[in-house]
Amino acid sequence: MIVKNLFRHLMEGGPYFMIPIFIMWIVVIFLTVKLFLNYFSENRNVEKLTKNNSTILFIGSFAFLLGMLGQIIGLYGILDFIEAAGDIAPYLIAGGLKVSLLTIIYGFGLLLVSAIVWFIFRKLIQK
Repeated sequence: MIVKNLFRHLMEGGPYFMIPIFIMWIVVIFLTVKLFLNYFSENRNVEKLTKNNSTILFIGSFAFLLGMLGQIIGLYGILDFIEAAGDIAPYLIAGGLKVSLLTIIYGFGLLLVSAIVWFIFRKLIQK
C-alpha cells in the first residue's frame, strides 16, 4: 500500500523533480545509518563524522529547494493551462494545486528528518 502510494506520488508529482527527491531520501537514510555505525565504532573520526553530518543537512536543504522549484514550475503550468482554457472548473484547479504540492511536501519532509538527525548527531559529536 505504501509503495503503491509512493509510486503514484512519484508519477503525479513529475518524475523530473520527484525522482531526485526520492534518491535524496535514500542517500540521507544511508548516510544516517553510516553515521550511526561510525559514531558507535571503536575508531571514530570526529572530522569525518562532522562532514557526514553536514552532508545530511545539505541534502535535506537541497531537497526542499528542489521541491519548491518543482512547485513553482507546477504552478506556472497550472496558470498556463487556466489561461489557455479560459473558464475552468474549480475542482480542476484544486487538483492541479494538490499535485504541485507533492514535491514540496516530500522535500520539506526530508528537510525535517535531516535537520533532526543533524541536530542529534551534532550534540553527540560535540561531547
